[in-house]
Amino acid sequence: MVVAVTAAVLTLLTCAGGIVAVVIGTKGTSTTVSEAQATPPTPPPANGDTRDLSPGDTLIINREAGTVEITVTKFSSATKPCKSHGLKPGEGMYVIADVTVAVTKGTASTNPLYFQWVAADGTKTTAIGGAFSGCGKPMPAVDDLTAGTRRTGSVVFDVHDTSGALEYQDQFQTAGSWKP
Repeated sequence: MVVAVTAAVLTLLTCAGGIVAVVIGTKGTSTTVSEAQATPPTPPPANGDTRDLSPGDTLIINREAGTVEITVTKFSSATKPCKSHGLKPGEGMYVIADVTVAVTKGTASTNPLYFQWVAADGTKTTAIGGAFSGCGKPMPAVDDLTAGTRRTGSVVFDVHDTSGALEYQDQFQTAGSWKP
């Protein structure tokens, strides 16, 4: 009984969060999301280190199912909601990462929850707190993207400051990170 009730509550919360993201994404756009240029992605560093990449650098993940390229095109921040219906940041500011995900081979998935902000002190924050900011164009969560598919959007975090890094999690492991 407890398991069934817990599952029902989690399902309702997930649906409500998706509906709010859609509503926020469909209202006016006062923040423009930059899309990556049609230039080839910046290759990973020669030493193979995928940590502390710069905006514009591309993280390439090769998996059995396919190859996906993730590029953080830019970072910005806001100390107040970006739209009139947005919520004030509880931690002091929003860090907004504009992201492009491109599938170059096979299939892949994208989800804003694959990203996390790691503060300088090691504190980790998910994009859930920034979902109600009204900032940027929400990054869509999509399964089974096929080769040639590209998705752009913003991942927003409610944080104390911009000292930290944006990490991308692939199969619950950090695959790479970008510094603002």
